[in-house]
Amino acid sequence: MDGTNLFHIFVSLLFLYNSPKHCLSRTSPNVTTDQSALLAFKTSITIPPDHILATNWTATTPPSVCDWVGITCSKLHRRVAAVDLPNMGLIGTIPPHLGNLSFLVRLNIGNNSLYGDLPKELANIRRLQYIDVSLNNFGGQIPEWFGAFSKLEFLNVQNNSFSGSIPQDFGNLQSLKVFSIQFNQFTGSAPRTIFNISSLEVLAFTGNSLSGNLPADLCNHLSNLKFLYLSDNEFEGQIPPGFQECSRLQLLALSRNRFTGRIPSEIGNLTMLKTLYISFNSLEGRNPSFLFNMSLEEIYLPVNNFSGSLPRNICPKPLLRQLLIWGNKLTGNIPSAIGNCTALTRIDLQENNFTEYGHEGLVSTSCDVYSFGILLMEVFCRKKPVDEMFTSDLSLKHWVSEALQNDVIQVIDSSLVRKEEEQFAAKVSCISSIFELALNCSAESPEKRINIRDALALLMKIRLKFLANLSEN
Repeated sequence: MDGTNLFHIFVSLLFLYNSPKHCLSRTSPNVTTDQSALLAFKTSITIPPDHILATNWTATTPPSVCDWVGITCSKLHRRVAAVDLPNMGLIGTIPPHLGNLSFLVRLNIGNNSLYGDLPKELANIRRLQYIDVSLNNFGGQIPEWFGAFSKLEFLNVQNNSFSGSIPQDFGNLQSLKVFSIQFNQFTGSAPRTIFNISSLEVLAFTGNSLSGNLPADLCNHLSNLKFLYLSDNEFEGQIPPGFQECSRLQLLALSRNRFTGRIPSEIGNLTMLKTLYISFNSLEGRNPSFLFNMSLEEIYLPVNNFSGSLPRNICPKPLLRQLLIWGNKLTGNIPSAIGNCTALTRIDLQENNFTEYGHEGLVSTSCDVYSFGILLMEVFCRKKPVDEMFTSDLSLKHWVSEALQNDVIQVIDSSLVRKEEEQFAAKVSCISSIFELALNCSAESPEKRINIRDALALLMKIRLKFLANLSEN
């Protein structure tokens, strides 16, 4: 074979090799493909004639698909990179054509009325980093092919009707930061692979039927986790002591499960924790006093089997805003130091066995409202029931009650009200109403005390009246 023939054969082979690629380039997906996919989506949903998509998403209008409502295109390729259609009142299903949006990075169709299964063709969109299909009516098993989206950072499918187990392949999502499957119908155990995703910042499983024990090493790989929602499931066993490894945790929600044993003391090492929900379990042991030495702002411990008493120095750091510990077996006095909880806006200590706060007396399930009344007087008088000025003949309550009948300004903390200020009358009227409420809360007989919910409602009315008086001035 001479060189000329060899050359012709080589050229022929080269042409044959390049021809398919050449033909493919003519029909490769482009922005027209994206437009067709979106129009197919529009066809699959029900929208009223005056809906913005009805007039804006059309192939005949001059604006390109990149200018459609809810659509963002990439600057480089001019392909659809984001579909943002939350809260649009959309009703219908997702067509398989949406899988042709090969450059899609962000898909947000949350809070609509979409239903059915998520089509398997969506698995073709390998660039996806953000998926939000929450607050819809999607059902069936959650697609396993979600686990193939190696770049996915945000996955929110909460408030749908997904069922079955969580696929093990989700552990492959090593870029995932937010993973929420709340309020669906998932069953089985939580895959251990999920707890190996070190990038996770939010993990939300609340409101399913997940069961089994939490892994002892749950936090070994979750050093970036900030919010962990596991409430309203069927988890059981003891709370793992390894939570201290989740050193950045700000919120821990474990309520309404079947946990037993004690709250592990290692939780006390979570210096960034602000909110703790562990209510409605079967936890026991003496009251975990270490919780009150933390920088917690909200503590929810109702309906467990905690015993013992509250720590005397209940607010060493006056950050606590909400304390709910009703429905336990706590005893002893409610410490007077609760007056140091200056940020406290909600407290419920009912259904324990406390001796009432502020004086010796009989055990009462109404002690929490009594405490609230005393607390109100403390805040505006800057006096405690144990102040040296109070004797057996003069208590904080009697002092306030007498002043209300004579000259209330005598008991109001001088730093709160000054006679020379313009709002003097409005402030005095407001604080007088608060004192009257406080006395109703702390009546000697539990039967005569106002309900705590009514007390809070009255407090709101006092606030509104005060603001109205200020505006008139």
